[in-house]
Amino acid sequence: MTRAQINRRQTMFFGLASAGLTLAGAQAAPPAKGDAAPTGLAGPAGTLLHSMAPCRFGSIHYRYVKPAAASGKTPLLCLHASPGSSTSYAKLLPLMGTDRLAVAADNPGYGLSDRPPNPSTIADFAGAMGDLLDALGIEQVDLIGSHTGSATAVELARQRPNAVRRIILHSALMFTAQDIADYRAKQVGSVPANLDAAADRLPDLWKRFDKVRAELGDELAWQLFWEMNRDPLHVGWGHEASFNYDFPANFRQLQQPILVLNPQEGLSPITARARGIAPNIEVMDLPWTESPFRTRAADVVPIIRRHLG
Repeated sequence: MTRAQINRRQTMFFGLASAGLTLAGAQAAPPAKGDAAPTGLAGPAGTLLHSMAPCRFGSIHYRYVKPAAASGKTPLLCLHASPGSSTSYAKLLPLMGTDRLAVAADNPGYGLSDRPPNPSTIADFAGAMGDLLDALGIEQVDLIGSHTGSATAVELARQRPNAVRRIILHSALMFTAQDIADYRAKQVGSVPANLDAAADRLPDLWKRFDKVRAELGDELAWQLFWEMNRDPLHVGWGHEASFNYDFPANFRQLQQPILVLNPQEGLSPITARARGIAPNIEVMDLPWTESPFRTRAADVVPIIRRHLG
């Protein structure tokens, strides 16, 4: 990054601190072996903290909660939908971080992570997450992914099959070519032409955030809204990355035990296509219409723990 970019990044990062967020030091932790939680992560146990680590695109921002004592449990990495950020896991991390290191990272170009110079691919997202694992010294990890994060989890497991132990996905992107064409048609005009147009859209976008506000509360919802709209001219890169990724083919190749959560949402019929495609893949229908990680965190934790151990 240039000095100007670094200064802007620092201004945004520490500006969040002045808004009342707890920040950990931006130094990468020293390596930890096996499934032990990295001991160099700053801050008190049980507290939702933030830090930065180097990755191939500059810096990657992540949130984490660490346990009070080592438990021998495999660290957990949570991967968010697009557009979005690791704020989506702000309620889940403290619940899962009681007995293991629980991390949620911002995809490159989202939240506070640096944007790649060219339109992102799922391989880019997964590669950056692999860089984060290396920076934290995590040699084995369990994954949770949501929507775009589901594709990122699949690709990270494909890139690092020996590092990924178990996987939980919120939705499986079992798109057909027609599905992708339909979604692209719905998104025409969703990316503003310039920053003036982006600013003009903000009041209407905030009004449409009512469901998220009900799920997260106003403070976290505003934080997620800001992070989702921080880079409005490139906000569509995550969706395009998902559409361009051959999720069904790569999904079928994985050998890890995979649990797919299928709440009652728009992707439910598409996710249902994953049922029965491989003996290591289980699809669990859920009655909820809300996000399992934002609103139903306390309800979904027992399901997560049964699968991950």
